[in-house]
Amino acid sequence: MSAAVDKHQTPVMSDDNALKLGIFGINMRGGVTLVEFDGMVQARWEENVRYAQIADRIGIDAIVPVARWRGYGGRSNLGDESFETFTWAAGLLAVTSRIMVFSTFHVPVGHPLLAAKMGATADHISGGRWGLNIVAGWNPEELAMFGVDWREHDDRYAVADEWTTLLKQLWTVAGESDFHGSHFNLERGCSDPKPLQRPYPVIMNAGTSSAGREFAARHSDLIYAGLTNFETAGGQIRAIKSHARGQHGRELAVFGRAHIVCRDSEREARREYERLHRELADVEGARNVVRLNMPNSQSADWDSIDMRQIIEGMVAGFWAIPVVGTPDQVTQRLLDLHAAGCDGISLSWPDFGEGLAQMEELIMPRLIEAGVRTPVAAAVAG
Repeated sequence: MSAAVDKHQTPVMSDDNALKLGIFGINMRGGVTLVEFDGMVQARWEENVRYAQIADRIGIDAIVPVARWRGYGGRSNLGDESFETFTWAAGLLAVTSRIMVFSTFHVPVGHPLLAAKMGATADHISGGRWGLNIVAGWNPEELAMFGVDWREHDDRYAVADEWTTLLKQLWTVAGESDFHGSHFNLERGCSDPKPLQRPYPVIMNAGTSSAGREFAARHSDLIYAGLTNFETAGGQIRAIKSHARGQHGRELAVFGRAHIVCRDSEREARREYERLHRELADVEGARNVVRLNMPNSQSADWDSIDMRQIIEGMVAGFWAIPVVGTPDQVTQRLLDLHAAGCDGISLSWPDFGEGLAQMEELIMPRLIEAGVRTPVAAAVAG
């Protein structure tokens, strides 16, 4: 039988690299850029394998997918094609050697018993490199396809709390056990084999609301913190970590997201950012996503400065922090986020092939020189 793995020794949790790095959204057509252009992610298997193997080779620590069941509409209907994230993760884990691959699961569409068994399978395939990104379930159009009723925001997290508690029980309790809650009841529940990671695989979630961050403080090992700018990031991170530590006695890793456009000059980088995210933006598709996320936006003034900024944020990386400039400037911005308290940063680019090449040739060597990354061979040997 395969040996157990301490999850705190996995790439996103270990001390090998002070600043962890991930990539986000390659499983979905368009990735996380609501723009249709040459170079965009096409959500083809061969493409995903190529990106995953490059990321693995250059030392990226994790790949996190978006779980999508329908497109965003609009001019290009980006996101209409996407890979289901458990089978996708299992396939990528089988063709990589170090990198972690996460599955993203929407709580309302599946029972914890199903997630427990599928997750343990992926963990065994990989030798203990699988992780779970838990989403409480927010998209009413997708939930309707499953015949599932949409719940109010905080109610969704109440269900997710119980769902995750049961999931952990199935992963850690030997033999059969019962569970009786407000939303789930299980008689003689069991799931074997257990995952290789102990006590259970790495869990993450994204949270900007109080309920989302409370869920993370209780259940997650790391959180996508919803950081949107450099000015407020430090305060947000300190508050998140302080809450987890003070209320639950837990250390919670905080990850930010950066959407990168890198060129030889700052002027070229900014021009390319504007071309893609303003001139070519699928504004209609972005508005559709905003309407689903912000019910009060139904009567919004879409031409107001605030709404234009919200739309641009959606187009450019799903509200990631824009990082635009030369290799030195991009590197410094990533270092700035780390100095603000980010344990890790999940990266996206309009063109992932171009972006990963820039990471290998231009950015990663600078991060190693800055002392926040370890050369890949040294990390693997350690």
